This record gives sequence, C-alpha cells and structure tokens, in this order.
Amino acid sequence: MVEFALLAKLTEAFGVPSEEHEIAKLMEAEFKKRGWHAETDRFGSVVAKSPKCKTSPIMIAAHMDEIGLMVKFVSDKGFLRFIKVGSIDDRVLPNQRVVIPTPDGKIYGVIGHKPPHMQKKGGERRAPEAKDLFIDIGAKSRKEVEKLGVRIGTPVGFDIPARHLQGGRITAKALDDRAGCYGLLKLAETLKGEDVVLVGSVQEEVSMFGKGAALSAYRLQPRAFVALDTAIAGDHPEITDEESGGIGLDKGPVITLVEAAGMGNVADRQMREHFMAVAKRAKIPIQLEVIEGGATDAASVYSVRGGIPSIALGIPTRYIHSNVGVCAARDIEQTIELMERAVKTFPKK
Repeated sequence: MVEFALLAKLTEAFGVPSEEHEIAKLMEAEFKKRGWHAETDRFGSVVAKSPKCKTSPIMIAAHMDEIGLMVKFVSDKGFLRFIKVGSIDDRVLPNQRVVIPTPDGKIYGVIGHKPPHMQKKGGERRAPEAKDLFIDIGAKSRKEVEKLGVRIGTPVGFDIPARHLQGGRITAKALDDRAGCYGLLKLAETLKGEDVVLVGSVQEEVSMFGKGAALSAYRLQPRAFVALDTAIAGDHPEITDEESGGIGLDKGPVITLVEAAGMGNVADRQMREHFMAVAKRAKIPIQLEVIEGGATDAASVYSVRGGIPSIALGIPTRYIHSNVGVCAARDIEQTIELMERAVKTFPKK
C-alpha cells in the first residue's frame, strides 16, 4: 500500500528550482530515519548512501524540484509580475492559489485575471499569457510587499494539497517527481544491504541535460544510473494512444527507451534487457516509451566522465507540469518493486 501521508507531505513541500531547501531537508531526515548516511551537497542535492555503499555503486535519482514561478517585478500597488520556472502551459495559471516563502514564514496569494464580464467579446476563449497575469497577495503597496520580504527573484510555488481520487488514484501538485522521491524512500527500506546510493537531485526542471544529478554522478562515479521519474500517461480524452504510445494508468511502470528524440538518453541495452527480464520473471506489467519532447536526469548523467550506463524508469502520471497531476497507487507500488528486484539482481560488473 502507498503510504499516502508520506507522499502527501512530499508533494506539498516547497521546492521550486534553486530553492529546494524545504524538500531537501525533509528527504535527508527521512533517509536518516531509515538508517542511511545522508547529506545535502553544496549544490542542494540530497545524497544517501546505504551501509553497504562502496566506491562504484548503482545510483538511483529522483529530482526534488517542481515547476513554479519567480517574481520579476513589484508594482506600486503591490501586485507581483512573474516568470515561469520550468515548462508550464499558460492555460493552467489563471486564478490559481500560490505560496511564497519569506524570511518570516510562508505567505499566500492568487494569480489574478480579468473576469469575463470585463473582457471584450470572445476574449474568454483566449488563454491569457503569463506575461499578462499577476499575483495578488493582498498587499496595498510595493513598500508593504518589500516589508514582507518579497522582492525580485523570490520563488513562488502552487498551493495545492494532495487528495485521494476514486479507483486508487491520487492527485497532487509536484507528483513530477515527488512520486519518484517517495519511491527512493521506500527503496531505502529494502536496499540497505546493497551497494547503492540514492539521490534527490535538484534543478532537473530547468536543466538542458545537466545540473544536480550530473554533478552528483561526477563525484560518486556510479557503475550504473537509473532516473526514477514520471512518464506521461495519455489515457484521457485530449491525447490519443498514437500520441502517447499507449501509456496509461494501472498498466505498470514505464521503461523509457529514447528521450528527446535521441538528444537525451538512449537506454543502455544491457540495463534495458535486465529490467525487462526482471519484470517478466516477477510478472510485473511494464510499458515501453519513446518520446520526442522531454527528458530525465538520465540525459545528464549518461555522458559524465567516460560515460555511465543509464536508463529511466517512470511512474505513469496524467497532467504533468501542472498542479493537478494524477497517478495510480498500484503503478507506484509496482515501480518500486521492479526497481528493488532489478537492483538486487543487477550484474556485479
């Protein structure tokens, strides 16, 4: 069973790229509870080593950062203009609730938008662009905003709690990739006797095949790398099977064979065959994916140093890069099981 309280705590933690302090603190504490040696490195990634970790371990990473916003301007009347941090569809932004960390604690706001009564005819059919939107925190002036500790460069996250849906489904913001972070913590309970390092990486959502995971891999020099991430589930009315490759909920973990049309990671052949063989023996259903857009931490790690055999394993998730992701508890459980079995039977060389 998925431990919903833990998953909810992870998804609700703040972690906009470069500001992952809250989720990193939580991940480090949870790793230590499970008996792993964990520390947050200079760049902000959480590196947890098993008691049996040696000089060339298997590295499994899930990125801690989430899509979000950042303040770019404060108006005289106290409204905040912003930029997007990470890939976000402008259509999901209007009238959303947001949370903003300040030196004295979190404050809350909403993304404002002109109501239909004040729009020109047909205007309600046009999605507003991010540059035309603003954040209302209730302040009356720029001075009041600055007193609160909000200024240019302040990060902004979405304020959305996790909830159960019907049929064993879960909705939350930041499931990409807090579902993977949850998987790391559950793996920490079963892989203490293996030569493994688990990494909560940073800045994946704003990387061009680089940043947190690559820096950790350069230092750790693993013999193999697995990105534990999400995969786009297209089993809803807006996406066809042809577009999504048939990826859907309750159909098992996703093995990503090709990322970013080959510009990202191309799954290591031996690792691909190993994961598929393990799944077959354990009777775990799997889905295969090749994607033209998007990539995982595997795209940044495979070329580190002399090259690190890499693969991505995804938890199918609907509506990623929005604040209402949806995944299935069964898929999370089976992804964790496949990862555990694959690591315990991974070739020594």
